[in-house]
Order: sequence, then C-alpha cells, then structure tokens
Amino acid sequence: MVHGCYDQDTLRTLSELGIDTFGFDLRGRSPNLIPFHQLQNLLKTLSTQKVNLIFENDKESTVASFLNMLQASPVPLTLEFRDQLNLSYYESFRKPFHWMFNPTGDWKNILQSPFLTGVLLPLQHRDSYQALPELWEIIEKRNLTMYLHAENFHDAELLNQQPNILISLDLGQDVETRFRHVDQDLLKNLKLWRTLDERPSL
Repeated sequence: MVHGCYDQDTLRTLSELGIDTFGFDLRGRSPNLIPFHQLQNLLKTLSTQKVNLIFENDKESTVASFLNMLQASPVPLTLEFRDQLNLSYYESFRKPFHWMFNPTGDWKNILQSPFLTGVLLPLQHRDSYQALPELWEIIEKRNLTMYLHAENFHDAELLNQQPNILISLDLGQDVETRFRHVDQDLLKNLKLWRTLDERPSL
C-alpha cells in the first residue's frame, strides 16, 4: 500500500508497478494533502484498486462530510486514522477502518472493534509493538490485515527483506525533484520494486 499520492502521473506509475491499494491524505497539515477536486478525479480513474482516506485528529463532522461527498466512489473506501482518539470516535462512522498503532493509544480496545480491518505498525514504534504479545494475539485471532509501515523508500527497502509481510509506505522527498513533484523515472526504477512479484501485496 502506498500513501500520499496526489497526482495522476504518480498514480499511473504506481498502478503500472502493481500497487493495488492507495492512501489519499486528507490531513490538513500533511505535505501530501490532496485537494478534494483532485481526489475526485483520481478516484474516477480507478476500477479494481482499494483506497484508504487518511485522517488525523479531525472532527467527526469533517470525516462524515468527506464520506458523504464521496458516496459515488467507484472503488471501496476504507478510513485510515493516524491518531490516538477514543474508540467511540472511530466507530461512530460505522465504516471499515485501519488504525496506525501508537503505544499511547487505546490499542487493546481499538483492535477489538468490529469495524477495524487493518493495523499499520510504524517502524518508529517497533520496540513497543514487538514487546506486546497480546497485540499479536489479537491481530492473529481477528485475522486483521497487518502492515509494517515505513515513512520513506529507504526504510521500506529494509522492511522488504523480511519474508511474508505486507508493507505500507508514504511518498516523500526521496522521490521528489522539488516540492510535490515526483520524479517518475526515479520512482519506476527504485530497488524496492525488483522483488514486488515475490510479495503477496504492497
């Protein structure tokens, strides 16, 4: 799964590389924030892919408004939360959601939510989640989709050396020639993609 795509060329490149799940960033302070009209245009080009809508500390009304405006999306939409709010907040939308693990969050209850379908485990919190056997038990028992999450392609390449895992990563400056301008040739030729066919998903 690749997060932070904000233009048609990059979406096309990633699709050609075999990426089938995209995260579109709706966090107001994110450098990968996608304008709503652009999001609508990109969704119209998708058919079989899956889409995550990324939020962080947004009001319920804000998230609900986006869901209402995107009712006609041609592909399934999953909410993705990168914050540590109450479980009642996440469940209020009554929609499938992914949650990015944070040791300060109410992870025991969040992982038990019937609406939760996936967990993102950030590399920066690896020491915390590796020391939580109960977390792994819940993930396995509930058959949740689990991603190891990297904030850049260098870290994703390190994660890619581990067998039988799913990786999620954020687009960033390591593939940009200038702010919000992705070098498509650089993106296509990253070492990470060379083993794509060996992985169950990315």
